[in-house]
Amino acid sequence: MKMDEGVELMNQGNFEKAEELFREVLLNVEVVPADLCFYFGKNSFHLDKFSQSIDWLNKYIELKGTSGRFFDAAVEYLKLAEEEQQFQSTASQIQNNKEPRKREFINCEQTPFVVCPVCSGQGVSIERGSLGTSIYKACQYCKETGRMSCENYKLFLVGKFDPVLKNDH
Repeated sequence: MKMDEGVELMNQGNFEKAEELFREVLLNVEVVPADLCFYFGKNSFHLDKFSQSIDWLNKYIELKGTSGRFFDAAVEYLKLAEEEQQFQSTASQIQNNKEPRKREFINCEQTPFVVCPVCSGQGVSIERGSLGTSIYKACQYCKETGRMSCENYKLFLVGKFDPVLKNDH
C-alpha cells in the first residue's frame, strides 16, 4: 500500500515524499520487492542522488534480469544516472584541482614515484552504495598502479594534472 502511494507521489513529482514512503516500506519488509528497487532508483535519479539511483537500479536488474517489466526503463535511467554521476565527479575533480595546494618540495631524482594521493595507493577508488555494496572504480590518476610519477604529482599539486591526457612521465 505504502509503495503504491510512493509511486503515485513520484509520478506527481513529489520525489521527497515518495522517498520517505519507499524508506518506510524498506523498514517494514523482510524481503525487498524487486519493483521497489526500480521505483527507488528512478525516484533517486529525480532527486539527483545518482549514486543511490545506480545502486537501486542495478539491484533491480540483478533481481529481475532482462525479463523484468521495468528492465528497459531501468537500463535507461541507469545510463542517465551514470552519465550524471560521471559529469558531477569530473566537475568536482576540476573544482578540487583549482583549489590552491600548499607547495611541497620533492626531489624527483631521489623519489621517482609517490603513492597516488587520489586512491591512497590502492589503484582503485571504493565507494559505498546505498545497499552497503562496494563500488570499485579504476583510479585514472595512477592508471591503477597505486603510484604516480613524481612529475605528475608535481602537476597534481598545482592543479595542472589531467588524468585523461597522456601525462606519462
